[in-house]
Amino acid sequence: MTIIWIMQGFLWFAFFTFSFSSASVASQAPPPPPQDVQVEKGQLTWTPGEPDVTYTVNYRRFNSDKWEALPACIQTPLHSCNISAIGPSDTNDSPENSCVTLRVQAERRGLRSEGVNACSRYGDVCTPPFSILPQPGSLTVHLSENHELATEHAENAKHRIYFGREGESPLQAYKDTVASTTIKELEEGQRYCVQVAYTVYSNSVEPRSCIQCEVIPASEHVNRTPMIVGLLVGIVVLAIIILALGYLGFFQTEKIKRCLEPYKYEIPPNQFPGEFEVRTFNPTEEHCDDLQISDGNYEPRSALCPPAAAS
Repeated sequence: MTIIWIMQGFLWFAFFTFSFSSASVASQAPPPPPQDVQVEKGQLTWTPGEPDVTYTVNYRRFNSDKWEALPACIQTPLHSCNISAIGPSDTNDSPENSCVTLRVQAERRGLRSEGVNACSRYGDVCTPPFSILPQPGSLTVHLSENHELATEHAENAKHRIYFGREGESPLQAYKDTVASTTIKELEEGQRYCVQVAYTVYSNSVEPRSCIQCEVIPASEHVNRTPMIVGLLVGIVVLAIIILALGYLGFFQTEKIKRCLEPYKYEIPPNQFPGEFEVRTFNPTEEHCDDLQISDGNYEPRSALCPPAAAS
């Protein structure tokens, strides 16, 4: 019995020790990074990961490796930040020099999460607008060739397409292009995602666009069996008609000609000669023919018509 109590005490001790160690480790872990970090019209917003966490916003200018903290948004408990305090660069007036990369980090008890770069859902001088069109086996990325960076740098300003399956992080750079691009040989029913950024002389301009995802539709397998059967039946009927016409044309020509010739009627000879004779009359006289019945026989007789009664 004593041994059982000792074993139970040892198990309880191990349990409390493990729980305390886990809580200590959890309290020493950095907070989760913020989600959905987006910038729009000078306002940076994000979704918090956990409560009791503060956030710090850093920015980096185009073609620079130096990160700077935005004074108004250091260890702020808020979930947004006004970035209008970031002034323009003093280098030159090129439009890309007004673009900055924005990053937000979560902080708790001196421990910081990984920084999450902001994206822009709407196009502007720093972020390209685009749309995607899924088709069976492919995905077309529609891009605009008319933008301010292209006006400034011509073909040295391009779009960099980042592409991958949904869930892949980060998306991989797929292609630098000036015009719209179609990505082919994609798996039907799979969801793919696209993100686009401007580049100037192969240097990426931030912020990038926000990610857009679409499912590749399946091909429409149309049942063409009735159409094929109808076509075959039509071909067979046409062949039979052609063969019949050929047979009639080659082997029944004479019979067809005879059938098409007009019928010639011949008046038979007078079988009763002497019974009828042609008589001539004076045009001034009007004759009338009557029938005389004799012993049941009808005999034609010609005579002068009686004068008409005076009116």
